[in-house]
Amino acid sequence: MSATPIGMNAKTAAAVQEIYRPIIRGYFAVFAAYYLIIFPTNFGYYHGADLLVVTACALITSALGIIGYFYLRNPAPPNLVERMLVVLNFLVVSNVVIALNLVFEPTKLSYFVIMVMLFALASVSMRQSTLSIAFATLAFITYVPKLSSEDTVTYGFLVFGAVMASLSITFYLRKAISFIAKAKIDAEGRLEEARIVGDNMRQKSLSDSLTGLPNRRAFFEALRKATGQMKTEREQATLAALPEQSNLWLVLVDLDGFKAVNDVHGHLVGDLLLKEVADRLNNHCKDSAHVSRMGGDEFNIILVSPCEEDQIKDWCDRLLESLAKPYVVEGRHVRVSGSMGCRMMDISEAARPQINEADYALMAAKQQGKNRCVVFNEAHAKVAAERHMVEQALRFADLENELELLFQPQIDLREQKVVRAEALARWTSPMVGSIEPTRFIQVAEEAGLITEITLTVVSKAFRVAKGLSNSVPLAINLSSHDVITDPIIDHIIALAKQFEIDPKVIEFEVTETAMMADLEKATDNLNRLAKLGFSIALDDFGTGYSNFSYLRRLPIRKLKVDRSFLENAGDPMTEKVLFSLAGMARTLGVECLLEGIESEVDLLMAKRVGVDAVQGFLFGRPMTAEALDTFLANYSSDDQPERWSGQAVA
Repeated sequence: MSATPIGMNAKTAAAVQEIYRPIIRGYFAVFAAYYLIIFPTNFGYYHGADLLVVTACALITSALGIIGYFYLRNPAPPNLVERMLVVLNFLVVSNVVIALNLVFEPTKLSYFVIMVMLFALASVSMRQSTLSIAFATLAFITYVPKLSSEDTVTYGFLVFGAVMASLSITFYLRKAISFIAKAKIDAEGRLEEARIVGDNMRQKSLSDSLTGLPNRRAFFEALRKATGQMKTEREQATLAALPEQSNLWLVLVDLDGFKAVNDVHGHLVGDLLLKEVADRLNNHCKDSAHVSRMGGDEFNIILVSPCEEDQIKDWCDRLLESLAKPYVVEGRHVRVSGSMGCRMMDISEAARPQINEADYALMAAKQQGKNRCVVFNEAHAKVAAERHMVEQALRFADLENELELLFQPQIDLREQKVVRAEALARWTSPMVGSIEPTRFIQVAEEAGLITEITLTVVSKAFRVAKGLSNSVPLAINLSSHDVITDPIIDHIIALAKQFEIDPKVIEFEVTETAMMADLEKATDNLNRLAKLGFSIALDDFGTGYSNFSYLRRLPIRKLKVDRSFLENAGDPMTEKVLFSLAGMARTLGVECLLEGIESEVDLLMAKRVGVDAVQGFLFGRPMTAEALDTFLANYSSDDQPERWSGQAVA
């Protein structure tokens, strides 16, 4: 509350002044109260003009004390407060001088001793304190001539001692308070630094280090805030009877083709591409939506808008159009697209199930061809509910008792005999009944439950292989999760040792798409199995990548051509495609099997294109292990000459 003292920076001076403020405020209050209290007593001592002068000076002093007390409720300009204190101290001295001039009594000179001590304690600067003490000292000196020599020495020493003590108190008190102020400033500085560091750490914890977008944690915080804000707005809208209310939309975005960019151009280009995608998302959403990166190539958008379903689809379609435009990354032209799943959030319901429903809509967009937006609706809700029911049943299933294996024979066209049987899992749940294999396998893979199914199927198949009286090699399917997970492969190998299985009688089937999740890891694990003597077959061949370069790297002994190629057997192109696929198998030096042989026409087609083996209902529907044993015992090419000649069997 004063100009910055020498040797003290402005920040420290301001802190000192703030520490002094309640002291000075109390100082004003004390003098205001003192002169108000003694005001009535003046009427007993003074009369006439003397009374008028004394009471006027007392009232002015009290008024200034009251003004100062209320004025200092808040920080005030230092120079102004300094001047107010000088005036107040001058008035206090004046009150004593007036009283002594009217009625001189030497004992009243002790007031000057009290005054200089008070002036020292209540000072905002050395200048103000020195000036106030000087007033009091000069006033005392004017009365020295009226004193006896003895009183002069007595009161002179008192006043001199008080002056010296007061100046010392002023100096050292301010010095001590300045130390306190510096310590306070230092502590506040450290706290501020800690707050900044904490804010930075929190910002980093809520930000994606690659793209700078909010991360998964920030997304859930933003969703909680948005939900709470929507609740408040809905309550206000209800009270105000507003006609239009905003909706809270959740949009999940997943890039199509991003993995291929990483595989072809490397992770550096992939990272730079993600930054470009983040920029396009921000440019499209601007301040109207919260965009976050959930990890990998997945992004979430929270949009508060009055949009209805058709409007949100238009909004998403424009965003998809932006994402699908070519990117130039490190001088390379790169193209990806996006798939989106949308869900209008119900703020009265839990968020997690609704996020899962938006994710289901995203999965539907992927399945429908990608580069599109799907809004979760009642039809999706019904399918999702059924899926949830299957998932819950799987989680509590006793697979050892509920899972059954059926076997479908594979026929060698040259040797005209059964050369293998594929193990097919069938599940009947006590909770939901019998469920299609494709359905529960897909749910199990998506829910991370496929491992237990795989290991149950493998152990059951191994037991059947050991128990068949008419021995035949078995084929067992492995999922995408299985082939890229070392512990599962380790477990399968351990089961083979436990059951003393000869690897030559077991073939593992994997799909092309299953290996694309991590081709290097899948290749390593398949090589491990192949080195032990297990046969490896590539299932659904022709429906995936069918890339000759990677096929050469895999330890494949058989290509299984998907039955979808037989759905339009009358199309001349069908035979050409099948012939080329069988030719690729011959080039690779592996066996080629055609699935889905259900009629004599299909069998004739298989022979014409040159496949080595076939599998389908024409030779046997999936059957139990006992039925397979009987089938193997009864099956003989000599019993079915018409079938092998391509003629119908009655």
